[in-house]
Amino acid sequence: VTFDFYNTLVYHRAGIGRGRQYQEYLAASGFVSDAWEHQVLYDVFDFYGSAYRTTFSDEDNLSFWSEFTRRLFERTRVRASGPIDHAKHAPAIRDIMGPKCFAVFDESLQVLRGLKEAGLRLGVVSDWQKGLAHICEELGIGRYLEVVVASGDVGCQKPDPRLFEIAREQLGIAAQEILHVGDRDEDIEGAHAAGFSAALLVRGGEQAGGNVPVITNLRELLSLV
Repeated sequence: VTFDFYNTLVYHRAGIGRGRQYQEYLAASGFVSDAWEHQVLYDVFDFYGSAYRTTFSDEDNLSFWSEFTRRLFERTRVRASGPIDHAKHAPAIRDIMGPKCFAVFDESLQVLRGLKEAGLRLGVVSDWQKGLAHICEELGIGRYLEVVVASGDVGCQKPDPRLFEIAREQLGIAAQEILHVGDRDEDIEGAHAAGFSAALLVRGGEQAGGNVPVITNLRELLSLV
């Protein structure tokens, strides 16, 4: 079974996206910056994907996030009335941009653990920036995953089937043996194009059409596999 990441396994803890949180933080700090673009995440997380380590000491962690903050401020052209101390802002930027920004849905760990104990092999296929495996690990879901495929690493986004094909290759099993679960039409289209089965997650009891199984909670997966 493969899963989408955001809005499937996790959600934004603050209820708003990282870009908006970042802009609000800059405004509260008296800074001015360029308008936010989603591409900023892909640009700065290239550094995260290559340089971050979950085994960092506290000192190395602060050093990393200080440099991340410097790069993020530079990318968004942050302006201030005087010199900017990037280390001072690093803890806040870490909380906004790093794993602490996300919370795992109540049932996610239970379902992942149950599927794993049932002998199923699990992975994530997501439109996301580089370093997603680090985030999954720090959120406690990485221990259940054999593969994590992010669009930032592959260079394409759903519904491009290449994301799913890479996951299949890494798992080493036939496409028809894999069920993908996601919350968007692009998940279903991409999975089907790669030969996967698919299930649509529609939280909140909203109505949904289509010719795929629809679940309103990940726990319902246990009756599908």
